[in-house]
Amino acid sequence: MIVNCVEVMFGGQAGDGSLTTGDLIAGVFKRMGLEVYTYKDFPSRIRGGHTNYVIRAGEHHDYGMADAVDGLVAFDLEAVEAHIDEMRPGGFVIFDNTSETIPDEVRRADVTWYEVPLGKMAKVDLGLELVRNTISLGVLGALIGMDPEIIRHDVRGVYQRKGEKVVDLNMRAIEAGENYVLEHFGDRPSGYGLVAGADGDRLIMMGNDAISYGALVAGCRFMAGYPITPATDVLEWMSKQLPKFGGVVVQAEDELAAITMTLGAAFAGVRAMTATSGPGQALMTEAIGLAGVLEIPVVVVECARTGPSTGMPTKTEQSNLNHLIYSGHGEIPRVILAPGTVRESFELTVAAFNLAERYQLPVFVLTEQALCQSKATLAPLDIDKVKIDRGKLIDDGEVVFGEYKRFAFTADGVSPRVIPGVPGGMHLAPGSEHNDAGVITENPRNRARMMEKRMGKLESMRPELPRAVLHGIADADIGIIGYGANRGPIAEAVQRLAAGGVLTRFLQLRTLWPFPDDDIKEFVRGAQHVFVVENNYTGQLMQLIRAVVGPLDALHGLRKYDGRPFRPIEIIEPIRQMAEVAQDDTAEVI
Repeated sequence: MIVNCVEVMFGGQAGDGSLTTGDLIAGVFKRMGLEVYTYKDFPSRIRGGHTNYVIRAGEHHDYGMADAVDGLVAFDLEAVEAHIDEMRPGGFVIFDNTSETIPDEVRRADVTWYEVPLGKMAKVDLGLELVRNTISLGVLGALIGMDPEIIRHDVRGVYQRKGEKVVDLNMRAIEAGENYVLEHFGDRPSGYGLVAGADGDRLIMMGNDAISYGALVAGCRFMAGYPITPATDVLEWMSKQLPKFGGVVVQAEDELAAITMTLGAAFAGVRAMTATSGPGQALMTEAIGLAGVLEIPVVVVECARTGPSTGMPTKTEQSNLNHLIYSGHGEIPRVILAPGTVRESFELTVAAFNLAERYQLPVFVLTEQALCQSKATLAPLDIDKVKIDRGKLIDDGEVVFGEYKRFAFTADGVSPRVIPGVPGGMHLAPGSEHNDAGVITENPRNRARMMEKRMGKLESMRPELPRAVLHGIADADIGIIGYGANRGPIAEAVQRLAAGGVLTRFLQLRTLWPFPDDDIKEFVRGAQHVFVVENNYTGQLMQLIRAVVGPLDALHGLRKYDGRPFRPIEIIEPIRQMAEVAQDDTAEVI
């Protein structure tokens, strides 16, 4: 019996309710005291096309999927065919056999099969085919020991707004699933069990929600955005919550309008943001350059997805790093922060707003679909620790007209900033090159000095940037570098490798630009092998590292670019093989 350690996948067609059921399962696991991580894999259409929802639960925080799926709830044959190879030996499949049968060539002998006519039970016995998802919840709960009272409590919470009839129907659906297991599978245990613990004071939150909450707590009071997967959740969350706190949210007609509205609000003195993905970011490029030359503080959330062009809108990738660093004609200072957990999504968004205003530049919060649309359990966020630093902002009092220089040269490159309405603060704000008063000029000496002023901020800010986090054994011979959603599977790989006698260390980068040169140099010093884990084809992060440390034979790229996140085993195996080869070489020398 495997206790309190299970990964369940719901698979079916988009729009059939499997995602709602997945959310319910995650909530039940959380209320049973387990730590939860979820991952959605769905097609870029409203209805139809294969979708699946993974819910991983255990006694320890694991910010990523497991090596394999323990239990598959398949609402159609396509779900079985798509994921049977991902099943763990000894796992189980709950299959709706109402209208389809499983071919012999698809079946695996090392998997337990529970065939249940979910659709028929829903339509014939209960009168509504839609409740087959709830029946499956009853089946799953009975097979792995989910708390039946918590299941009913949470189902009631979801459907109560639809009336008591709907609630009663779903209660009967749960009972039907439980009874079917007792009657047909009483002598066929699944091999998995759950022991309920204390829920405690915990949250379960999606990455995009944590970003939105961080923006709200940081004082953001304006957002403009255009719906784009997987960033739309931020726009939806802010549209519901920001007006309650005196804020304004605008769904713009396109990404160009969204970013320019955001710049206008920030110029007027409001903490402002937008959220987008790769295609939208491409359209925002020129306006980001305007923010750089006018030294306007603005926060841009980039929820990365698979490219190029439209790519795969609902799949994950880390291929936008070069775009964020280098995009634009000419050069401007910019900051790129990359959270690796739901909690960091909150914390780094707060940091982004402070950095944007302290240094008067655009700051990107770079996340990706595998994090921004995933949920995880976490302790409550301590908003009392949030500090708001607006930098050299003059929003009251007076300045002397004619003497005030909006773009004044300073030691740290940051000039005093007034907002419209400050007496004496009238000034020019041109997109063309200008002097310290904002007067357009092409004087070469001024141009050089102004470029040095703006770009010098990147050095001034280094002590305040979110530092990289070191996991594992500090002096281990094998190093791993990564960022973003890969934090979870890498950190788990480090722990499991250590348990098997292979010691590693992992540098989780949280600031990607200005690039943490010193941290990288220090980390690779003395390492025999360094693996760079990233979700793209060309190794964008590894190229940046090579630019810092120079040629390094021990630098190995570990890349995945099929639109899916890493599982820990995909990181463990190459490193274990390298360690075994190194041991064999040592033996030969001896």
